[in-house]
Amino acid sequence: MDGFLAEPARALIVEDDPRVANLHRAFLEEEGLGAVGIAGSLGEAWALLEEGPDLVLLDLYLPDGHGLELLPALEGVYTVVITAAKDVPTVERALLGGAMDYLVKPFGRSRLREALVRFRAFQSLKAKKEVSQADVDRLLGRRQAPKGLDPLTLWRVLALLQGEQAFTAEEVAEALGISRVTAWRYLEALRREGRVRAEARYGGAGRPSRAYRLETR
Repeated sequence: MDGFLAEPARALIVEDDPRVANLHRAFLEEEGLGAVGIAGSLGEAWALLEEGPDLVLLDLYLPDGHGLELLPALEGVYTVVITAAKDVPTVERALLGGAMDYLVKPFGRSRLREALVRFRAFQSLKAKKEVSQADVDRLLGRRQAPKGLDPLTLWRVLALLQGEQAFTAEEVAEALGISRVTAWRYLEALRREGRVRAEARYGGAGRPSRAYRLETR
């Protein structure tokens, strides 16, 4: 364990699939975190918030509403959104609404572990009076955008690529409202950095197109 906390942190799991919720609970326990409970609906989540969790793993598609309805009540609580939603408006609403991380299903255990490491690092700030810009950048996992690329556009491309689906430059351009050449530049820059991989997509006559997939190894 990283040992950032004097006492084990406690998490609230908001997830309506019992199998997935129990997997989350087991993983948290492996990582030395406890759970205040599992909420399968917004109503149950509202009630369990009274237990004062330090961390919330928040699914969005719930039987009685949308998980982002909870965000105003989660101010001051480290929130990690875990969802199949990967459209840009939902991602933007979650992050601008206070979520500290956003995981698109399906994802690997290493990605969830990375989220927990960031949570512990964030909790460790309570022991400090001041932090440096480098501290903040490290906690947020910020990487400098390659020269000549806009950081916000780069983030939008990465957000679109979350999950298992591969996208061509044409598909990225259409989804984000940018030119095909611009989309290709960002995708190739990410490929050179090792953050995405390119693969051939076959279909129809002519040469195969090139599709890009987020590198998860």
